Amino acid sequence: MSRAEIARLTGISSAGVTKITAQMIRDGLIKEHDISGMMKVGRPPISVEICSEARRVLGIHLGAGQVHIALSDIALNVTDARSMTYDLSDPVDGLIARVSDLARQVLDRCEVPPNQILGVGVGVPGSVDPDQRVNLHSVLTGWRGIAFADAFEQVLGLPVVIEHNATAMAMAEACYGAGRAADSILYLLLGKGIGAGYVQTSGIERRSAAEIGHVVVDPGGSPCRCGGRGCLEQFFSEEPLRKIIGITDLPRSALIAAAMRRPEWPKVYEHFLQALSTTVTLLAPERIVLGGDLNNAPEQFMEELRRDLPLRVMPQQRVKLQIERTSLTEPVGVHGAACVALEQFLYRNGPVSAPKFARHVAGVQVRS
Repeated sequence: MSRAEIARLTGISSAGVTKITAQMIRDGLIKEHDISGMMKVGRPPISVEICSEARRVLGIHLGAGQVHIALSDIALNVTDARSMTYDLSDPVDGLIARVSDLARQVLDRCEVPPNQILGVGVGVPGSVDPDQRVNLHSVLTGWRGIAFADAFEQVLGLPVVIEHNATAMAMAEACYGAGRAADSILYLLLGKGIGAGYVQTSGIERRSAAEIGHVVVDPGGSPCRCGGRGCLEQFFSEEPLRKIIGITDLPRSALIAAAMRRPEWPKVYEHFLQALSTTVTLLAPERIVLGGDLNNAPEQFMEELRRDLPLRVMPQQRVKLQIERTSLTEPVGVHGAACVALEQFLYRNGPVSAPKFARHVAGVQVRS
């Protein structure tokens, strides 16, 4: 877009936009582009556009039993993806060493100057501290107080920031995917457990983990690993779904479709609706994005959810509420981790001094 369009969108003065774009051009983050055409009479209009390849970040997604690592450019295009599996009973120190080795391989094999790699984003299962350095507690893995940022910084020699994995994916959807037109999104992630991340981009920006898997839907029900009883995760996650299906080797991507054919499904679906409607009523997201194994749910599941959920939330919340599958390609967790790194090391602490301007020119429709 032109500098005049940027000034109008951001509210920054024309002189301010000129100064900022000049600095960004010197830094190699944007470039000028003649949009006039050869036959234009008079002074040709000049736009500026992002140089997506100007910087890179490394994304690491620590899922429950699986790790994905990839490089990402400014536009969240990921390359050089690598994956590995691990057992949840493995010592954390050994896991960090294996992940660090794989990350180092990705960095060593890429043809990117080291000074163009800004840092590392890590998506983790469970809550993180306010400084985004420590995985405070993961119910699914049993981790407590794991300083992943310090550990990876020591090995990789790059700054590291961590975030709850579903929240990181919600950020990626809000900034680069299906949520760009929404003021707030709730990202649901179904796998070994079920979690959610919430991101609000209008007004005061907010993001947080939403522990939907531990909303109690059956008081006095079976014990949950969190210490409670009758949590949603006891009904709607990989293990209980496999139990009602009775097929242990069925691919996870087919779990919901198979479960929907079982007589137990109405009760399971009711519990899911109960927890989701409670979460939506409290957080009021404009958009719900389904990820993980939910992304592979049959269209019938989507149709029923779009029909049933609005009836269980406040009338004013129904007006804008939309339910969609994730728009990001696999591995989605890496996109989330890379988005966290871009937010921290480019748009907040990088050479760009005006975050609102930077987000607009990057196509990130976030109102600061």
